[in-house]
This record gives sequence, structure tokens and C-alpha cells, in this order.
Amino acid sequence: MKKIIAIILCITMLFCSNTVVSYAADKDIGASVMKVLYDTLNVVVEKVVSAVCRLYPDPADWIPVSEYNGEEAGFLKGRENYQTEAKDGAYWELGFSSKSILPADVDSGEYNLGRDLTKKLAQGVYDDQRIRVIAIDDNSGEGAVVMGAIDALGVTSTDTRAIRIGVLEYCEKEGIEVASINISATHAHSVLDTQGVSTGFFAKLFLNGFYNHFGITASVPGMKKAEYFKQYFINQSIEAVKEAITDMESGKLYYDEIDCSKYIKDKRELISKEDIPDTAALRFVPDSGSEDTYITDITCHATSFSAGNGLVGSDYIYYMDKAIKEKTGANLVMIPGAVGQVSRDIDVDYTGLDEWESMGAQAKYLGSKFAELVLAADFSEELEPVLNATHREIFIKPENSILVLACEIRLVNNRVLIKEDGTYCMPSEMGYIEFGNEFAFALFPTELYPEVFWDDEITNGTTWDDDVWPYDSLHDAVDSVKIYPVSITNDALGYMLTDNNFAFMGHIIGEEIADEVLSVGKHIGSFMVKEYYTMLDEIK
Repeated sequence: MKKIIAIILCITMLFCSNTVVSYAADKDIGASVMKVLYDTLNVVVEKVVSAVCRLYPDPADWIPVSEYNGEEAGFLKGRENYQTEAKDGAYWELGFSSKSILPADVDSGEYNLGRDLTKKLAQGVYDDQRIRVIAIDDNSGEGAVVMGAIDALGVTSTDTRAIRIGVLEYCEKEGIEVASINISATHAHSVLDTQGVSTGFFAKLFLNGFYNHFGITASVPGMKKAEYFKQYFINQSIEAVKEAITDMESGKLYYDEIDCSKYIKDKRELISKEDIPDTAALRFVPDSGSEDTYITDITCHATSFSAGNGLVGSDYIYYMDKAIKEKTGANLVMIPGAVGQVSRDIDVDYTGLDEWESMGAQAKYLGSKFAELVLAADFSEELEPVLNATHREIFIKPENSILVLACEIRLVNNRVLIKEDGTYCMPSEMGYIEFGNEFAFALFPTELYPEVFWDDEITNGTTWDDDVWPYDSLHDAVDSVKIYPVSITNDALGYMLTDNNFAFMGHIIGEEIADEVLSVGKHIGSFMVKEYYTMLDEIK
């Protein structure tokens, strides 16, 4: 009973804090008072939730750090050697695959749309939900590199690694060398739930406490379709990666930058349009004359299609893919850039559109505009066949116990380990993939805010706690290589922002602050940047 009371207290505290702060905001209390209130709430709520976590039984599969083996769990280190020039006989090869991950009975009304704790059941499909994959190699003998993107709000490291293990089993049988397998989430907000956040919150909250206490690993009632979908999208992803790997053909690889700022904005109004960094794009042109493949890291939230209408829709990604396919026959893999609070800035004409057409009008318009930008890029810079890929496993100490509680009640299946002192850490990873010694993607497991990567000068040094963000732009962290950020890759761990701009439950404040209750904690930004530099030092 004490545990139940503690859990109820925690939930009540969260809702009450929202009410108090909203009231305060309406009364225009001074900024300094608001900061004190927020900082106090942060401390109080954290203490309450951490107490609940200590009382709540841990799941049976939470093992000590000493018993954990990353490689056995599906972590891949990447390529063995860092190459600075093309080897004799080297050439680019690329394979592509795209598969729907929607079950045949998706319109049965039994599958959850994933966005928040509110249970929303999909009533049908507006467009599609897919995985798109490339496999690329420079034929240096170091192994192929895979980059895949799933139309999803996020995909946990547990599920990413399940995909890897399935692919690696196949590759071992076929004698195929693969050094790096990466799965990003496009961060679409109106697709089926790939994480579990919308599947029976209260049932999991109360029943899993009992299950965990007795070491029961069975799922709570009502999870049959959710579990089926999770295994289905994992299986479809494995098949897509296998297909891309076995379908590689030779060709040339080109690179350019595109300016998407005309169609996007920072919702906080901290970053002006002219300061939003350019987007990177790759174009692979096969020697055979078959279809080209584009890879780009668009920085824009996929929220123009509402999840409230009960239909599955992958937003502008679907229509960007469709427009490129219709105009050129080419393939597309879109991975999310430093999306933070960056969203669309468009004006759509609804004249003459019926209700069905109006629902997807913004997504269609935005997708077509992004497609035009990609197709209009210069792509005159050919990249030498030099491919590098490295990954670093990291162990994150969560400062936000709400995330720990979500894992503890098995709302989401992120891996959690127990340290010797009884505290928790979460194994995750970051990565670096470089093409032609000129261009690279930096892969982060979080929803990255632009100022963390590009330097907080683009936000005019905005700070919540008056501290200074000490890091320069990571764009030029490797000599002569232009690096671009990629979010929500190989894990889903919430927001990553500068330490000095962390404000708990920040959406309630209003402009300039995000909802950091969905973050690992205040210091996740500096932690990730330090680990990023350590990873780069190791490859140098």
C-alpha cells in the first residue's frame, strides 16, 4: 500500500505543479520568481519520483553493470581502421530498400498511435509508415555501413540492437562483412507506437510493480497487438536491411548543402531563419543507370499531420519521398537533423479541398518543397571512395527519475543497468560516419537541439541559469570535414539541450524554453559533447 500511495503522490505532484505554474504564468509573476518556482519544483518532483523509483521493484532483466557485455547485447564498434585516402581499386557501392511496417489489420482499431501517455487507437491509414535503408561500402575490406530510418517517434536501443542481431546472424551465414548498422527515427508524430509510451500506462504502472516484485516477465493484459506490432516492425526492418545489403551496386557519390530555412522555424523564436544551418545531402548515382538514391538530414519536426484524427500518417516524409520518386524515379532516405524545437513555417491554401485532402495538405506541401530543394542541389562535388564509421558506447546516469520510472514500469524498454552503489545507468551509443574525408554525419541517441551542435551563438547565448555554454560548434571538429548532426539514432532518450538552458517542465513557461521533463537531465548536453570529442580523439 505504501508503494501505491507513493506512486499516486508522484502523479498528483506532477499535475499539481503544472496547475500552479500555469496560474503563476497567467498572473505575470516576474522572471526571477518564476525561476525560483521552477527550480524548486524541479528539486521537489525529482526527490519524490526518485523515492518512488527506490520503492518500486526493478524488472527482472535489470542486471549489474559488471554482468553487461555491450557487444553481446548488439553494440557495434564500427570499422577497424580510420582511412585517410582511397585504397587501390576502391569504389562506392550502395544498396537501397524500403518496406512498409504497417500490419495487415492496421485498421482494426487495436493498434496504438504513439505520441504521449494518452491512449489513441489507429482507426485507419492516411498514407504509410515505412523503413527506408541504404547500405554503402567503399570496398576497402572494412565492412559495409547501414543507415536506416523508421517512420517513428523514436526507436529504443533495445529494438535497434534486436534489428542488428537479426541482420548480423544473416550476414554471418552469407559471409557478408558489415561494420555498422544504424537505425534512426524520422520523429513522425502520427504513426503507430514503436516505443510503448501509449500502451496501457496505468495498467503497467500498477501491475508491473507486482510482476517485478515476483520476477514475472510476462506482459500485462491488453498488450497483444502492441507486442505483435513491435516484433513486426523489427522483422520488417531486418528484412529491409538484408535487402539493401544484398542489392548493392557500384556508382558515384556526390555531396551538397541545401537551405531549408524558407520552410522552417524555431518555435521558441530563439534562432532566426538566417541562422538556421544548412542541411546536408548525398546523391548516389549508379553506374548501371538505375535509380539514384538521396540521403539527407532534414531539420524539421514531422508534426503537420495530426495524430488526433486517428489515422496513421508519416507526415511530410512520405510526400517528400513520393515527389522525388514521381519526378526522377530516385530513392530517398531522410534522417532527422538537430530537430530540437524546429518545425514548419508554411502557408497552405485550402481552397477547394475536401476534409480528407485538408488533413494532409500541410504534409503534402512541405514534403513537395523539401523534395524540390534536394532535386535542385548542385551535386557537383564528387566524393572519393573513402568510408569511415566509428561508434562509442556510453553509459548515461539519468538525472531525471521520471525516465527511470518509465523504464521501471516497463512503459518503454530502454536498457537500464544497476551500478554497485545501487544507482542506475543506461547504456546507449553515439556514432560518426564519414564520406570521402570531406563530409560526415554525427549520430546522437537524443532529440538534439541545434545550439548544442552548432554553438549557442545561434540563440544569442540564451540561458536559464545564467551559466555559459562552453563548447564551440561541433561542425568543424575534424579537420577539413564538414559534420552534420543526426538525432534519435540507435536510441530514443528525449531532449538534448545546453546545460545552461535546462528548465524542468519548461513548456509551461512559454517561449524560449522546451519541455525538459522529457530529457535525461540537466547535464546530458555537456555529457554527450564530451563523449563525442572522446570518440573523435580515438579515431584520430
